[in-house]
Amino acid sequence: METTTLKNLLSENNPYGISGITIPRIQRAYAQGRSDAHAVKTRERFLSAIHNGLINNGLTLDFIYGNIQNGQLIPLDGQQRLTTLWLLHWYADKKESINDKRLARFSYNTRYSARDFLIKLVNYKPSLETRLSDEIRNEGWFPMEWINDPTVRGMLTMLDEIQKRFADIDDLWNKLDKINFYFRDIEEMELTDDIYIKMNSRGKPLTDFEHFKAELLKIIRSENGDETTAKRIGLKIDREWTDLLWIYRDKDNLVDSGFLNFFRIISLILIYKSDQSSLNFDLEDDFSLLERLYKNQPQNVEFLEQAFDCMVNIQNKPLLSNSLPPNSIDDFFNSYLSANNYEFGKVVVSQQITDLNIFKGVLTGTALRRNTPYWLIMLYSFLVYLMNYDKVKETDFRRRLRVVVNLLKNSRNEVVDNPNGDAGNRMPANLCQVEHIILSGKIATSIKIDNDVRQNFNVIQMDEERQKLQFTNEHPEHSKDLFQLEDYYLIQGRTDIVGYENTHLYQRFIQVFNTCSRDAIDCAMLATSDYSQRLNNWCIQLGSGDQNEIGDKAWFALFHPTGKNPDFNKTKDSLRALLRIDITTNITIDNNYLQEKIDAYLEECKTKNQYDWRYYYISYPCFRPSRYGKYTMYEDQSYALVALFTEKRESSNAYQCMLKALIENQAVANSAEWHDIRALSYRKGLLTCENDAFVSYSLRDNKERARFSIPQNKEGIDIIDRIQYFKDNRKDDNHWIYQQN
Repeated sequence: METTTLKNLLSENNPYGISGITIPRIQRAYAQGRSDAHAVKTRERFLSAIHNGLINNGLTLDFIYGNIQNGQLIPLDGQQRLTTLWLLHWYADKKESINDKRLARFSYNTRYSARDFLIKLVNYKPSLETRLSDEIRNEGWFPMEWINDPTVRGMLTMLDEIQKRFADIDDLWNKLDKINFYFRDIEEMELTDDIYIKMNSRGKPLTDFEHFKAELLKIIRSENGDETTAKRIGLKIDREWTDLLWIYRDKDNLVDSGFLNFFRIISLILIYKSDQSSLNFDLEDDFSLLERLYKNQPQNVEFLEQAFDCMVNIQNKPLLSNSLPPNSIDDFFNSYLSANNYEFGKVVVSQQITDLNIFKGVLTGTALRRNTPYWLIMLYSFLVYLMNYDKVKETDFRRRLRVVVNLLKNSRNEVVDNPNGDAGNRMPANLCQVEHIILSGKIATSIKIDNDVRQNFNVIQMDEERQKLQFTNEHPEHSKDLFQLEDYYLIQGRTDIVGYENTHLYQRFIQVFNTCSRDAIDCAMLATSDYSQRLNNWCIQLGSGDQNEIGDKAWFALFHPTGKNPDFNKTKDSLRALLRIDITTNITIDNNYLQEKIDAYLEECKTKNQYDWRYYYISYPCFRPSRYGKYTMYEDQSYALVALFTEKRESSNAYQCMLKALIENQAVANSAEWHDIRALSYRKGLLTCENDAFVSYSLRDNKERARFSIPQNKEGIDIIDRIQYFKDNRKDDNHWIYQQN
């Protein structure tokens, strides 16, 4: 089909019998000059395409449809493009003093102001020395009320943008002949004006999706040169794919947003598969995605088609085996995934996934609003399987999916797309690893992209998953219990705290944390050994007596340390020692059992006259505020530990535990009050706790006034309970060492 130009349509004796172009009253206002975000993007994209066409090999736009009545072309689709082209021709005409009479054959019949504005504009000669909109509005022939017409206002905005973009192009008027388009007269197509109702909804703007579909098919047809694929995909969009999305339609009974959201997530996958970052793309600019990812890239069009078809096949027929659940996408995902608790054959998803129906989460936009990398990896895992279902057994996929989910749960710092951050953009390598796992059942020791070794998921977790894969292959009888342990909410896939090899501890661990007091577990573990983990030079991590979310975070932090924290072995050894009991004795680990362990430790401390910081932590409840398990404890100041109220830093609610114990056990006068988190107002001064003494400071100059020393052995461990000792002797001046001044 031949193309034409705007000049040709407006020329005398043109082959179409057109004497002019009139935008009809039924059409909407000129929208490409609006100021909303979508219009700005549309304007920038369209003018950029024209600019590139002018300086390169030209540009062919999509179809302009219209009805010719009494020699006037009445556009039914293409009004926006025609108006922008006319404004560009007007600018070129004035810039180069062409004075072409054909410009007068274009008019608007929407409002009188738009019609009269164009008439005035044709005969106007601007100086082009200032911004066009300012120059025009300052003319006497421009009534101020015209600015209230959205078409006039939009044209002024577009003229400013045209002036800015095309001022540097010489011979612009002639070069505009390189911009052409297809034109169809609806009478020649044996159609009536009823087509307008379908094409433009009685004057309402075409939806983003309608424009998107046309651009997608145009790229496939014209740029990729594949008419067959364009026709096939066009039919699928109207039929199978719409049927697929219909159950997820919006309140207006439209599937447009769902389609575009799925297109965007697939485009994001393609971005990562091409080793790029999402930061270099605007995921809300669908036309830009089409241009950059699908134009002249038929393999990406094929992937998009396959992705949609995978979902269609799930919904319509049993693809994989007779064991498939009912032909529903929701049931399909529910057959593999669980929300919170272990279910046989399924895996509990990471906390970032808020809908088990991954497809639905994508369509509704949830996957694009938050935690997108997690949703994307989950979707990609299923797509790799579905696109290779003839090569991967369903039982194998279930096992391999569990590996991917475990990696997701324990790779918070690695499932990232941040080229400027420490971890960088790991998503391309993550997708390569996911594909390798799903297809081979193995975790690649290294991922190479363009011969460059790339980091991907958390190294510690990948090592554990390799070991567990080998273990379950050699001992399938333990798989069910191991998977149940993995899915436990405090474990989240990382079983190292229990040890995958310690099969006899799987159920015991779950039973203890399901039935016992967390405070009792905390104290019993500490009575067994010092299980604390040092996070840095000032902070340690312990468990928490809180039975809810705050406590969950404390225990999760203990069981999932960042990096290779050597103190993690202390926690493992303590917990495993506590869980190991002689199964022949029929002993059940319950609160009574734990309390016996605690009491035995406290009695041992008293017998040996050794009261380290653990003794006080266990003996005095105020040391355990049921918060996040974080404490300030410098390495040489274990007795001066401060209980943190918040998760990451000291706040006004934090307090030094020894001083709190003095107050609660009435070891200081009732008048004692907190001065700050490390000092009490006491005897007209400040009382603090140091590693080997309680110390009084002057309020006036903050100098030490007196010191109440605590008896300790050579290792610096208390040989008495310092709380009781202070309570018994604080009034005895012989126990205070006063400064001479």
